Amino acid sequence: MRISCKNLNLDIKAPPSKSVCHRELIVNFILGARGDYLDEAPGDNDDIRATKSCLRALENIASETVILNCNESGSTLRFMIPVALAVKSSAVKTLVFKTRGRLIERPVKELAECLEPFGVKIVKDIEANEIRVTGNIKPGKYVIDGSVSSQYISGLLMALSVFDGESAIEVTGGIASVHYIELTMAALSKYGINIVRDGDTFKVPAKPDGLAADGNFEVEGDWSNGAFLLCLGSLIHGGSSKVSGLNMNSVQGDRAIMKFLKFAGISFLVENDTVFVQDSLINPVSKIIEIDCSDIPDIVPYMAVTGAFRADKTVLKGIRRLRIKESDRAKAITDMLSAIGGNVTLEEDTITIEYIERDVIPDKIVLTSSGDHRMAMAAVLCGAATGREIELDDINCLDKSFPEFRKILLKEMTV
Repeated sequence: MRISCKNLNLDIKAPPSKSVCHRELIVNFILGARGDYLDEAPGDNDDIRATKSCLRALENIASETVILNCNESGSTLRFMIPVALAVKSSAVKTLVFKTRGRLIERPVKELAECLEPFGVKIVKDIEANEIRVTGNIKPGKYVIDGSVSSQYISGLLMALSVFDGESAIEVTGGIASVHYIELTMAALSKYGINIVRDGDTFKVPAKPDGLAADGNFEVEGDWSNGAFLLCLGSLIHGGSSKVSGLNMNSVQGDRAIMKFLKFAGISFLVENDTVFVQDSLINPVSKIIEIDCSDIPDIVPYMAVTGAFRADKTVLKGIRRLRIKESDRAKAITDMLSAIGGNVTLEEDTITIEYIERDVIPDKIVLTSSGDHRMAMAAVLCGAATGREIELDDINCLDKSFPEFRKILLKEMTV
């Protein structure tokens, strides 16, 4: 697939936030909502379809074994293990979580160790691409290592909100991506379940009497995909992006892209929920961009490409967890920028990127998405920044988070 995006001027509404939608679906379900809000909708991405599928599987249970299809969604898997344990009937003996791609390789060890004292067993079957879970959970004190994924904690917060008794989650080893936990707390609070954080302990109240939900909710625009669109507008030769539907007061951590754009010397205009940014590339405008990415791993690929054309040096720290995403994103970023002439140093927890001079950019650019939606978007950014036509092996992986991408963008590109 050959893609060129010169002189592209986009006027786009940010797609609904995947992170918010996962949480709204689950919280509505645990508060009793049933019905057509769990049906697949035309705008759903693959991850949201996975969560809806799992919740539908829990609606009418008629056997001792329940199959839950998570596809490639890490959020769905880590949320739904504790949630399914909390809401399943006592007749259910085994939960079987089906996976695809690299999901079976992604860690759940910390969650398994947390739930083991309650009699829960989580067993991976690599060959079958499935995870089998047995046991039950109940109100109590849960201790979990939070350094690998915030999704463990979010899943537990939602699951323990089902019960009539109080619970506590004690987090050890630090808390990764704390903004995502705040999103979960906000989703629960919206319906009257108020989590109290005391240092590294989260106190879950007994479910208040009379709480209910009806499946009707609105989802704000997605800052992760919004970040991609804003970076794209700043890099397209002779182009721009106007992105609406972005909540400037959102709890979403990826709103930090605005801070990054400022660091990179990129000018933008904000009016209500709309951001406008356009190409102004001449020379690097920042000497050094240095940012801690521990809480914003999903937008690192976009910052890496943008920084490579906006600063003498870009230092992205706290990137260790990028290695356990849909691809090894740390390596994928390094390989992608190297393929367009970049000089990149990859260390255990840091990526350092030197400014890419125009005369080192190859005439022919061939890139791989590594089967990862974020890296496919990063490849498009490379095409925009270099002004070259790029050859990309796969763009279907974008359906994981931004299925409208091809309709909105590719119709205006050379494909």
